Amino acid sequence: MRHFSVNNISPMKRTLLLIIGVLALAGTSVEAAWFGAGVKPVPYVKVPFLKVCLPAPSAAFGPRAGTDISGAIDKSGANFALPWAKGGWRWPSITVGEKTNSLTIGPKYATSKRGKAKGKRKPTK
Repeated sequence: MRHFSVNNISPMKRTLLLIIGVLALAGTSVEAAWFGAGVKPVPYVKVPFLKVCLPAPSAAFGPRAGTDISGAIDKSGANFALPWAKGGWRWPSITVGEKTNSLTIGPKYATSKRGKAKGKRKPTK
């Protein structure tokens, strides 16, 4: 009685099994929201059960940036203002879990606004 081993399979059968395996994996439907990366509304990277949001810092220079000196740190991030210069950084966040069963460490950022109505529609007559 021969024992099954990968070395006992001929190269053509091995290639055929590899192709069948790749097609089987490619044909299975995986939830589209499991993997992803994007830049809107906040730059993020998503893998199964983990989402990391890393907001880009903002900066403005010139006369419209302001003329006051100020600085603040709060729950949404840190910002500063100098004459002719203004900048800010929003805190990063990590979300563990999916949809309703999730825990977010850091500020919760708004999701994409696709599909939401922008205003009230007037009734048609």
